[in-house]
Amino acid sequence: MIREIAHFMRHGPAVARRQRESSRVEFLRWMARELDRDGLAAVRAELAEGLHGDVLEIGTGTGAMFPAYGADVFVTAVEPDDEFRHAATEAARSARAAIRVLPGTAESLPVEDASVDAIVTSTVLCSVRSVPETLAEFHRVLKPGGGLRLLEHVRSEQWPAGFLMDLLNPLWLRLNKMGCHWNRRTIDAIRHAGFDIVSIREYSIVSPAAPALLPGRMIRGRKAQHTGR
Repeated sequence: MIREIAHFMRHGPAVARRQRESSRVEFLRWMARELDRDGLAAVRAELAEGLHGDVLEIGTGTGAMFPAYGADVFVTAVEPDDEFRHAATEAARSARAAIRVLPGTAESLPVEDASVDAIVTSTVLCSVRSVPETLAEFHRVLKPGGGLRLLEHVRSEQWPAGFLMDLLNPLWLRLNKMGCHWNRRTIDAIRHAGFDIVSIREYSIVSPAAPALLPGRMIRGRKAQHTGR
């Protein structure tokens, strides 16, 4: 906890100042660029490794995940924010994969039932309005046996970190201004939604662009092959 607090006190004011002085698109692009330089690009590449067929990326932002996709996938990228979606459309033009960017929310995806081979998110479930509704939509649009590839931060399982994350979440929401909850029990929610967890890998990115050192998890899961679940 001491390390996390010291990191926040050292870098938080500078990040907050940049957020105030930048447009929303500029700030998100800067944060993605810095985090990628500090190790997130390699994590994104690992997340996308082996993907094929029709991929649905949700909450695509300005398109920071796009460079990780290979040429053998077709990506439908869903983004609710008009400014971010415009930036993502620009980013899609230089990607190796074929990418179309559509408006939509995680709780109401603009794709048909059982139509995608895999779903990808990068720090999205922390900020959706409803995690259960979002995961129900994931289940709806995935083909039987379809995969989940998620980069998410989660509530700490350690005492007192988890308790403090619960206590201070309202303050964190005001500070980050991006709707990010830092205390969601995401892995439990995925299991409860009926997905099989294939693997969970911890990852940590220490960067001045991310003042909160949150427990990161690379989660791989799948929808059951049979249709009764």
